[in-house]
Amino acid sequence: MSAKKQPFFKSPLLGIALIISSSIIPISITPVMAGVTFKPPGAQAPQRSSGGGSRNDNICGFGTKVSNSASVTPLMPNSNIGFTVADRPTIFVYLPASKAQKALFTLQDDGSKTYYQTALTLPEKPGVMEVKLPTSVPALKTGKNYKWSLVMICTEELDTDSPWVGGWIRRVEADRSLTSKNQKPISLELISKLAETGIWYDSLSILAELRRSQPNNQALTNAWQDLLKSVNLNVIANEPLVN
Repeated sequence: MSAKKQPFFKSPLLGIALIISSSIIPISITPVMAGVTFKPPGAQAPQRSSGGGSRNDNICGFGTKVSNSASVTPLMPNSNIGFTVADRPTIFVYLPASKAQKALFTLQDDGSKTYYQTALTLPEKPGVMEVKLPTSVPALKTGKNYKWSLVMICTEELDTDSPWVGGWIRRVEADRSLTSKNQKPISLELISKLAETGIWYDSLSILAELRRSQPNNQALTNAWQDLLKSVNLNVIANEPLVN
């Protein structure tokens, strides 16, 4: 990271975001006039790892469209790398209706060393699933890249032909000097500023948490849709959160 960008990531805004990700401060929804739009910080993934379908299109039973998208889709920017100020960010993946009941989630460092791996039980209904890293997982290191992948288990055993998706995480440094007197309630304006400064994972996870707590809040629904549409995920922007 160049010297010019370091003050950008040490702004008080990111310190606030770090506190938000720990659910320490109160929630206050203040709608903003403009939509929530993600602006990529210019970083590119070390290698492309967006995943793909199986050579056997029917291995997971994706043939029947129940939702707008029939493909497993990572909620990621076009660059396939997202920034976070959290030590254990939350990852989101859209899952269509399928025969799969489980998936294998893997997190690796940039040297391909396995950082964390677990089998996940998938939701019964199609929609956007979140993957939270447990506290037993070592905190991600600032300035380092990490690669995650989700492989659908569509047969009795993990098949090399199974569909999978993946993406990259880079933890960036945040200003931790904020005290309680400087803490502010969460607002859509704050989330919008996070998205505008390229902090993808935290913008998404904060919005998801707020949507679950206030499912009938149209401002939150609109903000979620705006955020996904800003990274060309229009086709799944209206899909529900399912876990």
